Amino acid sequence: MTPSYTFLLCFLTLYFSLMSSISSQNSTQIIEGRVLLSSGKPFKKPIAISNGDTLVYTNNKGGFSIEVEKGSAIFPIIPSGYSVQTKSWWHIVQDSRKEYNFILQKEKTSTSFKVLAIGDIQIGSSEELLYAANSILKEVNNRDDYDLTIYLGDLVNDTPELFSSLKTMIENTEKMYRVVYGNHDRNFSSSQESQTDLFRNYFGPENYAFYKNGILFITLNSITPKGSYGYDETYPNNQLRFISQLLKNVPKSTPIVINQHVPLLFMTNKDSLIQILDSFKKTLLLSGHTHTVFQNYIKTPSGNTIHELTAGASCGNWWRGQKDWEGTPTSLMQCGTPKGYFEIDFNGNDYKLTYKGVGLPKEKQSSLWVDTYKGSPTSFVSKNREIYLNVFAGSEKTKVEIHMPDGTILPMKKTREMDPFVHYIQQSQKSKNAPDKDSQVAPYTKRNSPHLWKVSLPETLQSGGYSLKFTITDEKLNPIETSYWIWIE
Repeated sequence: MTPSYTFLLCFLTLYFSLMSSISSQNSTQIIEGRVLLSSGKPFKKPIAISNGDTLVYTNNKGGFSIEVEKGSAIFPIIPSGYSVQTKSWWHIVQDSRKEYNFILQKEKTSTSFKVLAIGDIQIGSSEELLYAANSILKEVNNRDDYDLTIYLGDLVNDTPELFSSLKTMIENTEKMYRVVYGNHDRNFSSSQESQTDLFRNYFGPENYAFYKNGILFITLNSITPKGSYGYDETYPNNQLRFISQLLKNVPKSTPIVINQHVPLLFMTNKDSLIQILDSFKKTLLLSGHTHTVFQNYIKTPSGNTIHELTAGASCGNWWRGQKDWEGTPTSLMQCGTPKGYFEIDFNGNDYKLTYKGVGLPKEKQSSLWVDTYKGSPTSFVSKNREIYLNVFAGSEKTKVEIHMPDGTILPMKKTREMDPFVHYIQQSQKSKNAPDKDSQVAPYTKRNSPHLWKVSLPETLQSGGYSLKFTITDEKLNPIETSYWIWIE
C-alpha cells in the first residue's frame, strides 16, 4: 500500500467517524424542565422523568435535565394521589423548545377501584368506526362506575388516519385512559424508524409507567418492526432497559400491572422480562392481540407467579359475521366469547375479574350448548346427553359444577374442543346458509376454546324440561351462579 493511499484511507476513516459523531450529536439534545403543583410551587419529592429508555429524577426544586432524541416523548412517572393537570401527560420533544414542564394536581386515592381492560377495537374503515361508536365506545362512555380504561393495542387496522376521530370518541368521557401500541397501529407510509410517530402524537409514548392507588402500571411495546410490513414479537432493548431501571428501587411487595399488546406467551424474549419481574410478588400482565380470551399462570425462577390475562377483542372476530338488529356484526370470537372487555376490581393488593360482553347483562358470563356438533342452538339434549358450558373468563383454576334436580352435584370437565356455537356458525357459512347479503363472512378456523367445559347428563333424567343451576368458582372471579333450562325428549 502506497503512503499516499494510506494517508487518504486514514483521512476518510477520520472524516466519516467525525461525521457519524456529529450526526449522533445532532440527533439528541439535552432538555430541561420542572414538575410543579397546580399552585405553582415545585413538587419537592423526587419524580422519575423518562423518554421510555432512560430515567432521571427531579431535584428538590422539581427540576430535571435529560438527553433525548428529537421527536421522542418524555413523561413523568406520576405518583399515587396525583394526576397531570392536562389530558396530554407527555411532551413531544422539538428542536425549537428546550424546556418542558409538567403540572400535577392532587386526586383522591382509594384501595378499591375499577379498571376496564379493552382489547383490539381494530377499526379499518369509517363503517367500522361507526360499529365501534355504537357498541364498545357507546357502552364505555355511558358508564360512570370505573376509574381507568386501558386500551390494549390495535386501535385501528393499518388505518392510522382514523386516530383523530377515534381519539375524539374515546375522550368523550372525562375518565382517565391509557393506550397500548399494537402491530396494526403502525404508520406504513413512514419509514420503519418512524412507524410509531403518528401513534405517539395522538396517544403518547409506546412505553411508560404511572402509579394509581398504590399500584404501578407499566406499558411496554411488544412490537419490533421487521422488513416493510412485518414485525417480531420481541421487546426492544430500550423497553428492557426502561423497566429494569424503573423497578430497581421499587419495593418487591408493590403490585404491578404490565400492559402490552402481544401476550407474554408469544414473546420471543419473554424470559428477559420474566427475569426482571422475578422477585415481585404480585404481577398481573394484560394483553390483547389474539381475538380470544385466555389466562396463563407463569412461575418465575424464585417461585412467584405472573398472572396473564389476554382480554380478547372488543371488535370480536374483526367486525365480521351476521349483523344484529342495530346493524352491528355479532363478531363472536374464535373461542366462543362475545365481543367485549374485562372489568378488573382492585381491592388493596388483590383483584377480581369480570368479563363484560358489549350490550349484554353483566350476569351473562357463559353460554350453554345442549346438542352434538351436528345440531343447532336451542336444540333438545342429544341422545348421548352431552352438554357444553363456555365460561368466558374461565381458566385452568376454574371449577364448574351442576346442581341437579335431585340435589346431587355433577362436576363438569374442562375440554379442549372448538366452541359449539363457533362450529355451528362456521358450518352455516360453509353451506351458504349464513350470513345474509348485508353481512360479511367471519374468518373462523378450526381452533379449540381454552375455556370450555363438558359433561354427560345422567340417564336417570326422564323426558321433560329441567332448570339446572351451574356454579362457577375461581380465585380470580367473583362466584357465579346461573341457571339454564334444558329439554330432554
